[in-house]
Amino acid sequence: MTLWLATAPAAAEAVLPRVTTFLGVEGAFDGGHFSAGVDATIGSHVDGRGFALRATAGTGLSRFRADPLLPGRIVEVTQAARLLLGWRESGSWGIATLFVGGALESRRLAPALLFDTQTGTRFGPAVVLDAWLKPMERVAVHVFADYTTAYRAGTLRVAPGYDIGDGLFVGPEGTLSVHHGTLRTRLGFHVTGLRLGPVGLRLSGGWAMDRGGRSGPYGALSLWRSH
Repeated sequence: MTLWLATAPAAAEAVLPRVTTFLGVEGAFDGGHFSAGVDATIGSHVDGRGFALRATAGTGLSRFRADPLLPGRIVEVTQAARLLLGWRESGSWGIATLFVGGALESRRLAPALLFDTQTGTRFGPAVVLDAWLKPMERVAVHVFADYTTAYRAGTLRVAPGYDIGDGLFVGPEGTLSVHHGTLRTRLGFHVTGLRLGPVGLRLSGGWAMDRGGRSGPYGALSLWRSH
């Protein structure tokens, strides 16, 4: 299951928020996913560095063919949770946090496949890198990498954006993920930094390629709020 959790360009502020809550919703041609979480700083982060906690949870549902030659499709339900401790660094180059902790991954299929070893609930260590890099004055690149030994689940997303004004970033995005033995890719565009009162928004969409070469459109919405 892919978790897209954005704390947005607010990370560039001199004094980081103590707590940031966020959630994401994604719909694609093969199903949908929902995720939510919270970041909390530990101690003083006035200089832009220090410890942070992250807790996330999510669930998803998708449909796929167990065999491309068979007409019937399998329904897959997944759940995932992370509890992570991280160290944050920032500077003129941007801001990055490296998290380590534990992950819980659950997968169920209906109908169940005979001799399937890729279902059930597993726990394992996890590592997450969440970075906003600033190679140029009005350019920011969001890099998100996540991996856990539970089901060998991993995600890499790279999303460069150009600031068209007032912290509103627009640009392409690409995602590569491996989950439960399947390879998935996303290629599209994003708009990050929209505001709805105290809530920040990120919109993205494009083309998804999953499970044996099947493909179709996808769209995603991420929201966050600092406290």
